Amino acid sequence: MAHLELPVVAGILTLGILCQWLAWRLRIPAIIPLLTAGFAVGPGLGWLYPKELLGPLFFPVISLSVGVILFEGALTLEFREIRQVRQAVRSLITVGAGVTLVAGALASYWTVGLSWPLAVLFGALIVVTGPTVIGPLLRNIRPSAQVASILKWEGILIDPIGALLAVVIFDVIVAEGPAGSLSLHALVTVLRILAAGLAVGAGAGAFTAAALKRYWVPDYLREAFVLVVVLASFAVADVLQSESGLLAVTIMGIWLANVGLHQLHEVWHFKERLTVLLISGLFILLAANISREELALLDLRSLLLLGMVLFVIRPLSVFVSTVGAGLSRNERLFLAWVAPRGIVAASVSSLFAFRLQEIGYTEARLLAPLTFLVIVGTVLIHGMTAKGWAQRLGVAEVEPQGFLFLGAMPFARMLAAVLDREGFATLLVDTNRHHVHLARLEGLQAVHGNLLSSVVQDELDLAGIGRLLALTSNDEANALACIQFRQLFGSNEVYQLPPDPSEHEETAPLYAGGAMGRLLFAPHATYDQIEAWVQKGAKIAVTQLTEKFTYADYQAYWGERALPLIAIQDSKVMVATVEAPLQPRAGWKVVALIQEG
Repeated sequence: MAHLELPVVAGILTLGILCQWLAWRLRIPAIIPLLTAGFAVGPGLGWLYPKELLGPLFFPVISLSVGVILFEGALTLEFREIRQVRQAVRSLITVGAGVTLVAGALASYWTVGLSWPLAVLFGALIVVTGPTVIGPLLRNIRPSAQVASILKWEGILIDPIGALLAVVIFDVIVAEGPAGSLSLHALVTVLRILAAGLAVGAGAGAFTAAALKRYWVPDYLREAFVLVVVLASFAVADVLQSESGLLAVTIMGIWLANVGLHQLHEVWHFKERLTVLLISGLFILLAANISREELALLDLRSLLLLGMVLFVIRPLSVFVSTVGAGLSRNERLFLAWVAPRGIVAASVSSLFAFRLQEIGYTEARLLAPLTFLVIVGTVLIHGMTAKGWAQRLGVAEVEPQGFLFLGAMPFARMLAAVLDREGFATLLVDTNRHHVHLARLEGLQAVHGNLLSSVVQDELDLAGIGRLLALTSNDEANALACIQFRQLFGSNEVYQLPPDPSEHEETAPLYAGGAMGRLLFAPHATYDQIEAWVQKGAKIAVTQLTEKFTYADYQAYWGERALPLIAIQDSKVMVATVEAPLQPRAGWKVVALIQEG
């Protein structure tokens, strides 16, 4: 490794991004190729030895990286959302988390022989599921709205809660020491850890919130400023009291998530770019650092523990916590099967294993490979079987008819409002904050963000939605959105406005040949044309066709003053396209943009 540090570091980052790209292409959680690559270059081929590469910086780098991950997870923990989630989610993140912790501790103690302190810590580590692994699964499975909502919010809320629980238990173990006696000194140490973490975290959160609210920091420094405060608060807390840094950054994130900062959206965008690089390198380092000797510690007892996590602990947690929650038997059976573990469990377990071995817990070397086994096992097994299980139980959506809109401009809001009144799920996504604000004021579901962003896609609730309408003025963005959502909705259910021929002469054959999305409404229905009609007062109207008033009569009456958009009959929908104009019959409703006068 001598004199090769620079190319090795560059190689790790390059390999990490390649793994992210592969995950995107295969539509699988990025954790799978990242861990596979890490195991391959580390214990597999022996090419990478992270501790030798980073030397004394290894532990600080891992610690600060985990601190950033926990901070970002805590940013999603809004008390308002906890109050609004249904009973099942509240029970899963409280009663269910407790059941998982206790059952996980008992299972690891009885199967692989972990000591009680480490067994309890392992139980806390497997509490966390996380939205980064739940999101891709939900997009593939497409469960019913109620089940999707429960899994989504459980994943978001349990992430920082489980991490905080693991941090507190870890702090108790460190204070107790390997001797195993919880002395008065150990209790004082735990209290000091809690005090330092709470004080520094709350102080950092209050300071950051005040700095952003009062515009002490210019826009171009805002994201970097927040990151520096996170790193500084971690370091200050750890200096005041060892092992309190993780608690401090978690509290800071919770504080910022609940003070109503509109600037947090820009921080999330920065997080998207930072975490892709950070997670890519971190997972390869963590997996590569596990030695062949540690992997050899995994045996049939470890597989038995994995089986208990899959077939006993998760079902027990779900069935105990959802009693009286108003869920059907099949919904509870499906929830009992889906709980893949993700990034927080892997990173925190690795960090704790390093630290516990330093203070004398030699058996802690089993903690990281055991947790990685649970992560890989749950992600692979749940990922391969959950969709079939959902279909067998009847909790997967059958041909969802709702609409995802790229763009929340006036025309998109008008169309979404009509579809919403007709009983179809709608969701508008726009980078224009004003458009999103107006959509919400009109009672529509709207998200501020870039639909082309994988982070935004992971956070979308697509329950009941089965098609995309790309309606922005950016023809390239419309086409890219159709390409990305083609695998989810199918190529026949992704639509975009016709591009202006004068601006896309070279790429016109691609659009005409269906290489992008299906072209909406009519050849002349470009963004500029529709916008001009709307500005002149055009409105969207719904007309019921009958045996006496046919579609031919409708066309004769309105002529060129009507642009047919969609036809509806009960739960069936036909979207007008250039290659397939509407042909509705009696009993259908025609939705059209009408120019009065």
